[in-house]
Amino acid sequence: MLAIAGLHHGGAERVIASLCNHLDKSRFSVTVCWRTARGAIGEELMAQGHEVIGLPELDPTVTPYRRFLVLKKLMEEKCIDVLHTHDTGALADGAQCRMLGSKTRLVHTFHFGNYPILKKRYVLMEMIFSRMANHLVAVGVEQAKQIRKALWLSSSKLDTVYNGVGLPAFDSSADPLRSYRNRPGQPVVIGSISTLIEQKGLTFLLETADILRRKNTNCVFLIVGGGPLQQELESKCKRLGLTDTVHFLGWVPNAANNMLPFLDIFCQSSLWEANSIVLLEAMAVGLPIVTTDVGESRHVIEEGRSGRIVRPRDPAGMADALVMLVAQKELRQKMGQSAKQDFVDKFTVDKMIVRYQGLYEDLL
Repeated sequence: MLAIAGLHHGGAERVIASLCNHLDKSRFSVTVCWRTARGAIGEELMAQGHEVIGLPELDPTVTPYRRFLVLKKLMEEKCIDVLHTHDTGALADGAQCRMLGSKTRLVHTFHFGNYPILKKRYVLMEMIFSRMANHLVAVGVEQAKQIRKALWLSSSKLDTVYNGVGLPAFDSSADPLRSYRNRPGQPVVIGSISTLIEQKGLTFLLETADILRRKNTNCVFLIVGGGPLQQELESKCKRLGLTDTVHFLGWVPNAANNMLPFLDIFCQSSLWEANSIVLLEAMAVGLPIVTTDVGESRHVIEEGRSGRIVRPRDPAGMADALVMLVAQKELRQKMGQSAKQDFVDKFTVDKMIVRYQGLYEDLL
């Protein structure tokens, strides 16, 4: 059973979808369990025939703090061997089930990537409830260091399993960005895909775009995604006079197939990450990448070979990296090829699945 709060768009949710779709069905029967919202990914999984169950649907009268009792009953009814949790609340529920005598093995994957500023109550919850897990997983080397320090965990208790994604399937002749690419001067198309929240540093990306506009750099920026900061970011875009340079496209269904392959450069301005899924997806389609030095970036992207790594909150540094790539098509192609090869070597979904399957079987 894979458990999480909600199944909206996000890295942890994408990992759950990959586990559902790629675990060996002859060895594993998978149920997905959510606590607060089914979300778009939950709807997709149900449409694909996966079992997706909401705890509130089973007993709407139970308060969130007693929802672990509903989870325990559900696991007993379905004879669940392994509960794999993907956020703090699900970890707490699973740990409390074990405290009440549940024999289900508990695995937890940490997806958060900014432990120095995690709220104290969440640190305390993870510190307590992680002790009840049979196995703990970090999604990157840098994140693992943060977790060990923040939660006082030994190295033997925490393993590292890199996130992985599948190779894209797309029709190269159906370019949805043709209208941007065919503008006078045929501008280079730079894209960013994320939820529009503070973590993603998009206000600094707009400042980067402003620097490139003032330098008359031949490019356009496409920001794919939605979120609570959309209105604020669009207002800043207008104030900076960037309405012809930066375009907000909202959420694009299956953006990894329908948007990423048609970009010229992928740019990520995040202030913190663990191991970014969309960064791996950009590598999978062979894009040159400019990203901030957060989370696992320095272990995923090789500076100067598969992309450029710049400091977070540094629009000038990001602008310099982008100006160089915009001006040199051959360099973009070379970096993109290197990024794709590194993806194939290290970050495919198959490699992630093999690690998790081995982990599950070791517990049984």
